[in-house]
Amino acid sequence: MILDSDLLSGFLEEVEVGRIRPSRRAVRSDLGSLEELLTSIEEKGLLQPIVVRPVEDGFEVVAGNRRLEACRRLGVKRIPCLVIELDDREAFEVSLVENLQRKTLNPIEEAEAFKRYVDEYGYGSISELARRIGKSPSYVSRRIALLKLPSNVKEQLLRRRITPSVAQELLSLDEKHTRMVGELIINKKVTRSEVRRIVRLIKEDSVEPLSYYSLEERRQRIIERTLAKCIAGLKVCMMKLDEVLDYLDENEWVLREILRQHRWLIHQQIDNLLKLKKKAMRVIP
Repeated sequence: MILDSDLLSGFLEEVEVGRIRPSRRAVRSDLGSLEELLTSIEEKGLLQPIVVRPVEDGFEVVAGNRRLEACRRLGVKRIPCLVIELDDREAFEVSLVENLQRKTLNPIEEAEAFKRYVDEYGYGSISELARRIGKSPSYVSRRIALLKLPSNVKEQLLRRRITPSVAQELLSLDEKHTRMVGELIINKKVTRSEVRRIVRLIKEDSVEPLSYYSLEERRQRIIERTLAKCIAGLKVCMMKLDEVLDYLDENEWVLREILRQHRWLIHQQIDNLLKLKKKAMRVIP
């Protein structure tokens, strides 16, 4: 569904704000912060009309609940609206597409909207919904599956602290392990590849999530200590070279230059190892 083409059958009309009600089947669960929108409308006016459909007692919002609320708070009496005749299903589809295009939905809001379309409202199948919103059926299915995740993981998805791709790696686990790995994702900032590895090991019954990370952290400390010893050894080597350079007579300028070149190479190796150590320390906080 391309939103603009669906709206060609509508017409622009100045409508009293008091005659417009919010959508009964809003796609978004809440309006979020309106501060920026309030400032924009107050300074520049409503730049884009909201989309409404006629109902028995006036008009109902199809797309633009946040803009309507902002205008109400500002005391605006009349606003430009694009009026279009839509049934419940069409109104929900247009609202969903508009929010997807604007990228205003978090992954859980998307999942809930998809589920309402397919299950609660019975508007169509997953394939039908995918076709209507221009997404693949697998995309829709994966989003809906996110609702099966435990509350702690869903909360992080709502806050956009973890990505859907990471969360989806957990869907093949039982509830106990999903919660455990979810805690690791939240507390350890685990990457998708690490999550995938943990999930594989759990399914092979070879390790529990916490013991996996205990082993990983121990391995991490060994790497850090090894690099630190190498850096210290190279620094000592530089000190020894400095002692030799101080000892050599100025007439031995050829040998002095060769040693300075070696000292510079050692200094470069120290820098490289310091960068590697810093990178390694970021793997597991």
